[in-house]
Amino acid sequence: MILHRVHHLVILVSAIAATAVCATGEPLPCVDPLFRVEARDSATHERICAAAVEARRATSVCGLPQEGPLDIVTIEAPAVTMGLSLATFDSSAGLIRILEPERLRDHLSDSGAYAALPADVVFRALLTHEFAHAALHQALAGRQVPPVDHEYVANALEVAAMAPEVREMLLEKVGVEPPVSAETIDIFLYAIAPRRFAAQSYLYHVDRDCAPIEGILDGSFSFELLN
Repeated sequence: MILHRVHHLVILVSAIAATAVCATGEPLPCVDPLFRVEARDSATHERICAAAVEARRATSVCGLPQEGPLDIVTIEAPAVTMGLSLATFDSSAGLIRILEPERLRDHLSDSGAYAALPADVVFRALLTHEFAHAALHQALAGRQVPPVDHEYVANALEVAAMAPEVREMLLEKVGVEPPVSAETIDIFLYAIAPRRFAAQSYLYHVDRDCAPIEGILDGSFSFELLN
């Protein structure tokens, strides 16, 4: 979820710097110079740094490379936005806020599509989703697009990045099958059934490949105009 209301140095990661992650309360550099992460301990810091690189690799398609630095900050409780969000991208601050991996299980609905998944899998899915928001925001260079377009990109790429067996579990859980029409990619569906929206976005992405994302990037396409 993107928060719409708020719109090179050489890195030497020593053991002392790593153990200071908790003490400083500030994001510390990853080995990759485009990421900084704030986490409670060095192990979690390294884990999130690695997951961020994987998220970038997964979303670097359809003209969505990372064009600038990004901070990732862990939170102890879900953020309050339109509801309770396990992760958000703050475009004005250029940072992702995401629930600490070990706290995720406590906030997943027992009946939800992610309930049966390991916490690490859910964490990586959330991070990929928010990273896609960040990459799109950077690529748009200040141009605003409708929320439905932002969510289409983030959800389609989140599901595309999943391991095949995880993706199949999600699709089966929500009961979505191809073909998917553009008219079903609707922001109101995202509000009431986000996992169904994610599944439909992925299937539409598989069918149309990069064309919708490229159209959103150059301003020639929007799902909002179809609904």
